[in-house]
Amino acid sequence: MLALHINKVFKNFKAEIPNLNRSQRNVTLNQDTILLVGMAESPHFQKWLNVLKQELPDKNILVFPSDRPRFNKKKLNALKKGNKSTRIFQLLPNGQLNFMAYYFLDIVIGIRWRAYFLAKFIIAYKPAINHFHEMQHGAYIFNLIADYRKIPSNSRNIISTWGSDLTLYSWVDGHQTQIRSCFNWVDILTAEKEVELEDAKRLGFKGEFRAPIYITIGQNLPSKLAKLKTSSRKLILVKGHQLDTGLALNALSVISKMENQLKNFEIIVYSAPESVQIQIDILRNKNKISIKTLKKISHNEMLDLFLQARIAISLAVSDGLPGALVEAMQAGAFPIQSDNSAADKFIVHGKNGFVVNPWNLELMQDLLQKAITDDELVDNAYELNKVVLKQKYNYSEGSAKLRSLYL
Repeated sequence: MLALHINKVFKNFKAEIPNLNRSQRNVTLNQDTILLVGMAESPHFQKWLNVLKQELPDKNILVFPSDRPRFNKKKLNALKKGNKSTRIFQLLPNGQLNFMAYYFLDIVIGIRWRAYFLAKFIIAYKPAINHFHEMQHGAYIFNLIADYRKIPSNSRNIISTWGSDLTLYSWVDGHQTQIRSCFNWVDILTAEKEVELEDAKRLGFKGEFRAPIYITIGQNLPSKLAKLKTSSRKLILVKGHQLDTGLALNALSVISKMENQLKNFEIIVYSAPESVQIQIDILRNKNKISIKTLKKISHNEMLDLFLQARIAISLAVSDGLPGALVEAMQAGAFPIQSDNSAADKFIVHGKNGFVVNPWNLELMQDLLQKAITDDELVDNAYELNKVVLKQKYNYSEGSAKLRSLYL
């Protein structure tokens, strides 16, 4: 019944949208209110939210999840910590039931139900700033209601791209129309790579562009002290993403050809879907390589694994500033990162990591061989990376950029 009701009301939404100039819908906004639309369970989103609360403690913050969060009381309190006025949208008060409702509605009517409730949320609270984190799960929702007559047109709309939002999807037929629609209403576009401006302009962007602004802000705490020198570590971490933008199977293809060289190493693959898990089982059972997948663990436990790793491999079709790259650099794990990301702004190839073409498997095999045998290279890289992060991933600078978006 709820799905049918939302579907019916949303049709009314569309019927009520006349060809009005958005400037005709000026309303009195709550200048102290900021709306964030994003993946509420993402540690990147949560870090942004926490820094926002620290930098602008007097603001009222609204959170509209674009994912399917499993909120329990502990998680909700953690999101609200430091700002009692933080309000988080939920369909149902019970975390598991809330997740099931999101899942059901996504299947039955897609993102229209999210647009319906986002419109009600905005109309109720009239935030002065609407900030959409990640285009596909965040900004695309607003495309459905941007011209609805009750949505204020004088709010400031910000979109922050994540990873492949423009670098990859601006070339994909099914996404180009959505991205162009986003550029009809966005005021400020932020990106982790300056080069994304070229893709944005190609699809009609004419607003204000700010880059680099990293979603993870910057390094605000010293990394945990490494108990092991990088050269004495026997663990290799591989990011397991494969669907859409990940290329974990390329990394595993390289590893499959190195069973003799990797005899003394353990390999852990994290965030692996079923297609990657199958290949891992083959490598373990057929190739006799010591490799396994990682069950879901906390972010802090993941950071502890980086402290034990000699090498961290992360390959993708495209990316922004990968969290895995920063975490590897912080912990002393030698990074091997694909060249379609922001890695080249942090890594000097052959000095403090390797920046590779993820399709050049032969070269990657040579580079992995060097990383597992050259102790001096990996130890020196750790010292270099501590300096690089201090210079280019500075928390004070990152938090100042965040603050400037809202003032």
